[in-house]
Amino acid sequence: MKKPYIIIYSTISLDGRLASRSGFSKLSCKFDKKRQMIMRCNSDAIVIGGNTARIDNPLLTVREIHCDHQPIRVIISHSLTFDPSLKIFRQPPLTFIYTDNENAASNRLSKACTIIKLKPFSICSVMNDLYIKGVRKVLIEGGGNLIFNTIKEGCYDEIRITISPYLMGDGVNFLNGKELDLKKPSVKLIDTKLCECKNEVHIIYKKI
Repeated sequence: MKKPYIIIYSTISLDGRLASRSGFSKLSCKFDKKRQMIMRCNSDAIVIGGNTARIDNPLLTVREIHCDHQPIRVIISHSLTFDPSLKIFRQPPLTFIYTDNENAASNRLSKACTIIKLKPFSICSVMNDLYIKGVRKVLIEGGGNLIFNTIKEGCYDEIRITISPYLMGDGVNFLNGKELDLKKPSVKLIDTKLCECKNEVHIIYKKI
């Protein structure tokens, strides 16, 4: 099964959270945000989970840097319970929702985006369909459920993490799922960089 080159990209707190339980998730400094925008510009598609779309209401576009294209936006959702007024449905570029929901064809969002039902459904099957559509590089930005399932299926090539100087305690985990059945390291360290802000570290791992 062919797939694009897939990079998981997240900024996390020092204790491994994507967000606090109360919803605070603005962990990136201005340099990390620029790094994220460059990664988006270098990608053909940006992928997020349904909860991230609902809670964060992101636009998922390249901003504040020059870029000659906008990546397509992809949401992975089983429920399809979205408010049509979310930014991702009201402004270009194109948005796809991948689902296994039987009511996909009649969903009220069908006029605001392209809904694609896959059976059998998996992260790898989504990535294969994106590859067929011409997507060659994917940026997965979260949240924790999507990242967990992507890693569980082994359907990724790199993990890029920025560690931010916040301590959350209870919150949303970078990996939100049951224990992974791994008996050996699954990634290899490629690079570490001290951020220009001097208070964050950017780490790059490649899948072994």
